[in-house]
Amino acid sequence: MEERKLSFNDRMAERFSKNRVVLRVMLDTIRGIFKVVSLPGIRSRHRWVSPQFNTSAVLPINEELQSHGVPLPLPILEEIFHKASHRMLMNVCGCRVAYQCQNHPRDLGCIFMGPGVTHISPGLGRMVSPEEAMEHAKKAIASGLIPSVGRAEIDKVFYAMPKDAKFIGLCFCCHCCCLANAFTALPVEHLDRLFPRLKGLQIEISDDCNGCGTCVEYCLYDAIRIEDGRAVHTEMCRGCGRCASVCPADAITISLDNDDFRDEILGRISRVTGVI
Repeated sequence: MEERKLSFNDRMAERFSKNRVVLRVMLDTIRGIFKVVSLPGIRSRHRWVSPQFNTSAVLPINEELQSHGVPLPLPILEEIFHKASHRMLMNVCGCRVAYQCQNHPRDLGCIFMGPGVTHISPGLGRMVSPEEAMEHAKKAIASGLIPSVGRAEIDKVFYAMPKDAKFIGLCFCCHCCCLANAFTALPVEHLDRLFPRLKGLQIEISDDCNGCGTCVEYCLYDAIRIEDGRAVHTEMCRGCGRCASVCPADAITISLDNDDFRDEILGRISRVTGVI
């Protein structure tokens, strides 16, 4: 797609977007603010954590889940890429740059979609076709990153979008660095309104579990505990399937009994974002 000429401000934005010190300060500040807005009496009104302005679907990445023979979540992402008016691929993942991620590539950035992304500085990313976006998503998922699609109000602040911007964000989260784990400061009943699990999604742990703790280490949402030598999922689990993928004993299985999962995800995103 046609490249846009970068202004001085765009070049400065590009420079700061790759500066780990600047990004670390920004993200640590945001994490601190999240702890405040998650407090009782504030979380029901603040835009950063309000279900009226925020929604996300954490898409399971386990290969056992299939849609017409294609592993989830690729069919859903492909549909979103084609429906969105614009697709902007960010140059880097700010979280992985800020925290110097050692587990995943730092250049596997988010993809923002919809008319609102035209307000994001082209120094931070580039417009891509649906096909280019799909190839990027496949690469990120193959790396073990967790795709989470929806809208987070904080992105408007982070990328200087106007208050009324319509957009969808697709993040590829790692367990070690991603800002998404800041939402674990919320009580589970509120988190369920922002990041509800897919209906019909089941995660089971067999007797092969030896309590090694690998799943605990890789859980983005701090939703697994080792109790009596065995892994146990808590209500914080968002059903991403990462634990099943990394379990060295193959003791965790994931299944989805929901023929309407596509409509559930797309409908939820559409109601809040107004993009697709």
